[in-house]
Amino acid sequence: MPSVAFEAQVVPDPPVWPQSVVTVVGNPRAGSRTAVAAASVAELLASELGTPYRIDELVDLVTFASAIFQGENAGQEERAALENAIDLVSSASVIVIATPVYKGSYTGLLKSFLDVLRPQALAGAVVVPVTVSAAPSHKLLADQHLRPVLAELGASVPVPGVILEERDLEDLQVVLSGWLRNNAGIVQATTIALQPVAEPTPAK
Repeated sequence: MPSVAFEAQVVPDPPVWPQSVVTVVGNPRAGSRTAVAAASVAELLASELGTPYRIDELVDLVTFASAIFQGENAGQEERAALENAIDLVSSASVIVIATPVYKGSYTGLLKSFLDVLRPQALAGAVVVPVTVSAAPSHKLLADQHLRPVLAELGASVPVPGVILEERDLEDLQVVLSGWLRNNAGIVQATTIALQPVAEPTPAK
């Protein structure tokens, strides 16, 4: 019986999920400490997940707040930035959403942006809330108020939020080490589980 030669096939590595970590900052002040904290959380989380961190995927809502609040009356550049942000967030697999604790809840700027998103815009996305409070007495409130809105938009929030006080920002990597150790694996597993499964090709 003649021998049959087989060619070695190169099997491509499966894609890494998530592809990146998108960051949304809801502080109404430019250059806020909330933005710095959010970027640090996203960068450290991306490192734990083995995926790239890209600064151009940080959405600081204050930079186009006029488009969020004024709609068509805002400038063209701000409206374009809003549309880009909506597209980026709606297609993301992992999103870090950060807000200061403002009057016992999250900011109106963040709420208004979430209101602009279409229904179920965050379906298939894993969201990690990050809240920054000035005092411990109200530090859990923004996280508690934010989660129902995220669920309404279809997001999965499978892990505890990153609940920070301003004093924690001085040495954020140390503060986050335990959170990452306990939760990064859950974030990645949930992200993989939420990926759409390709339909089989029908036989000809």
